[in-house]
Amino acid sequence: MKKAITIGLIFVSILLSGCNTNKLSSAVFTNTTPAVIKIDNLTYLMSDDALATNEVEEQIGKITRIQAVVSYSEDQNPYKSPSKIFEIKDINIDEAIAIKVNDKLFKAFIE
Repeated sequence: MKKAITIGLIFVSILLSGCNTNKLSSAVFTNTTPAVIKIDNLTYLMSDDALATNEVEEQIGKITRIQAVVSYSEDQNPYKSPSKIFEIKDINIDEAIAIKVNDKLFKAFIE
C-alpha cells in the first residue's frame, strides 16, 4: 500500500511539474514606425495588415519588454498596449507572426 501511494505521488508530481511543453517565448517590442518585434532570435516588422481572430492559431509569445525609442503623447501613441504573439494559420513563423496591439491583431513580417 505504501509503495502504491509513493508511485501515485511521483506520477502526480511529474504531471504537475514537467508536462507543460507550451512555454511562451518572451519578446521585445520597440515602438518605432514600423514597430520592431524580437522573439527567439528573429526580428519582425509590424505592418498595418489587420487579422481576424480566426486567422491566428495558438499563442507563441508575449511582450515582456517595451523599448520606447519614440516619445508619443498618450492620445497619439499607436502602440499603447502590445501584448501577445500568435502563429498565423498556414504561414511559417520564419515568414510572419501576428501581434496583438491595442486589442487588434496585426501581421508582422520577418525583417
